[in-house]
Amino acid sequence: MEQINSTDNLLVNGKVSDQPIALLVDELFKVDWNPFLEHRRYITMEGHMEIYNANEEDPEQIWKRLYFRTKDGRFQWFASHCADEHPISDVLLTGTEIKANREDWTLLIKGGKENADLLVRVPSNVFDKWHQTLLSHSSSSLVDAYIQPVWPAVPHRTNRIILLEIGGHSLRAGILTQKPALPYTFIPLLCALQSENDHLQFVASGKEAILAGKQENYNLVQPIRISEEETYLDRAAMIFLLQRVVQDMAVQAREMDISFRPQNFSVLMSIPEYMDIEAASDILKMLLDKSFGFRNVGIVRQPSLVLYSYDVTTDAVNLILPYGAKQIRDKLLTKLDLKGWLNALDSSSTNSSATVEDLLLRFLVEKCCFVAANGYDSERQKGSKEMVAELPGTPLSLKVDGEIRFSAPEGIFKPSLWGKESAGLHQLVHEAIQRCPIDSRRPLYRAIYLTGGCSLLRGLTERLELEISKLVPPSIPVQVLNSPWRRHSAFLGAHQISAASDEFPRKCCVGESELDDYLRRMSTPTTME
Repeated sequence: MEQINSTDNLLVNGKVSDQPIALLVDELFKVDWNPFLEHRRYITMEGHMEIYNANEEDPEQIWKRLYFRTKDGRFQWFASHCADEHPISDVLLTGTEIKANREDWTLLIKGGKENADLLVRVPSNVFDKWHQTLLSHSSSSLVDAYIQPVWPAVPHRTNRIILLEIGGHSLRAGILTQKPALPYTFIPLLCALQSENDHLQFVASGKEAILAGKQENYNLVQPIRISEEETYLDRAAMIFLLQRVVQDMAVQAREMDISFRPQNFSVLMSIPEYMDIEAASDILKMLLDKSFGFRNVGIVRQPSLVLYSYDVTTDAVNLILPYGAKQIRDKLLTKLDLKGWLNALDSSSTNSSATVEDLLLRFLVEKCCFVAANGYDSERQKGSKEMVAELPGTPLSLKVDGEIRFSAPEGIFKPSLWGKESAGLHQLVHEAIQRCPIDSRRPLYRAIYLTGGCSLLRGLTERLELEISKLVPPSIPVQVLNSPWRRHSAFLGAHQISAASDEFPRKCCVGESELDDYLRRMSTPTTME
């Protein structure tokens, strides 16, 4: 790693300007209405096969030998290999189901956007290659295959609901809209606590808290710390953060030209799978307390919401990926010299240095890292180019070595590279499916859905498909799906369930007197009442 630009021009009156850290937070927490698209690499192939023609009366002519080619998600066939670029016909493979029959060496192509219904007979020596080729095209994702947010956001015609999402490091919130929308508020889960003359007072939240934390007599406080072992809730900090949410919702309501009074709104709060229900209960009680005074509240675990954002609710493997995020950042930290950037962003403040370092590493992972398509050794032999990471709006930039870009995330599949003795992600998925009833396993391999921060790593979808395919027979197709809106999957899922019925606030939310019984009825972590 090489620091390219100095930070001298970031000094204001001899002190480092707040601008770079503000821009960094804005970059990480911006609500981007452009879908996160990846151009998946198709397997291209061409050669002779036979196509079935059910309308042919002559039995000897039912199978016709033609020349086939895959190109840009389409399956084309020609009279011969000498034909020009104009096929006899073709079909879109995206979203189709490919059924392989080894008894007669046929591949059946059905469904998809063009309602395909095609049967081809393949030479046995290239059967598996053609099968994998067609699967690579059929599993390619179209943007409109998933729930899509719509701009501008229009309030729901009847349901007045605040969607509130508590994450491990962030908070999302927004007023329920008629059609799916991205969150209005998306901020770091932080508050700034000022200490002056033995008096403690919360003064800022979100991005503003990080900026305040750079100053003396200010400390950063996490309102809630969630881990698989325990959940710690700072009640005073959480109340202050919820006040910020209420202020933001009032602003959004004005922009939508609707009135905002908490007593007229319900709150649907979504929480991580491993968040303690007692901490969640405390937050719901805060929202119902007279200081906020919301009409009623509901709660749901985020894993169940993610599938709604993919427009599916059954026969699916929902894979939420905080998996490996910290390890990838730790790997970068050992390989990169970040002193110049940290000085520019933080001015060596002890109050917020750890937070700023973590934000910077998250930024570098998102901008620079990718998953090696065919594994670490293959990518290393090929040689990946170094990359210059730049923080928009600042002169800050640094070169990131080509190898660290893909070696840092490789532990997702080989945890030993992170010093961990555990199974790789592909093995965990495979083992989870194998624990399911035998008659449901095949469809589950075609319905693996990604979400979470690490799911944004470029190349992860293809690599996961490849590694799982190695663990199952060739006749079982593997399909991993990744919505271009997966950064906000749970929030979009919350919209889907709360907008589905005008009766949702009455049937699925409760007031203070019913809250204890409501929480007791949540018999499993993913149950929603």
